[in-house]
Amino acid sequence: NKMQAFEEILQKSGLEADQIAYMGDDLPDLPVMRRVGLAGTPADAYGLVVQHADWVSHEAGGRGAVREFCELILEGRGELDSILNSYLD
Repeated sequence: NKMQAFEEILQKSGLEADQIAYMGDDLPDLPVMRRVGLAGTPADAYGLVVQHADWVSHEAGGRGAVREFCELILEGRGELDSILNSYLD
């Protein structure tokens, strides 16, 4: 039950649902995806899941979709370049 786990995370973290980003690819993910602030999915997710996602990766699951989602978030926060450059120092 992913919704139960999600509720526990909200309670323990003190965050609101709209502060959470979540990536899912199948029907059990939909209840959580519909509650969060940013719902992502890999390119090869189940069709109904894709329809309810805020963002769809160019990559399939297991092929870099999560990295792409994380980079999207970090770029939006203005942190991606700094993190990438830290590997060059």
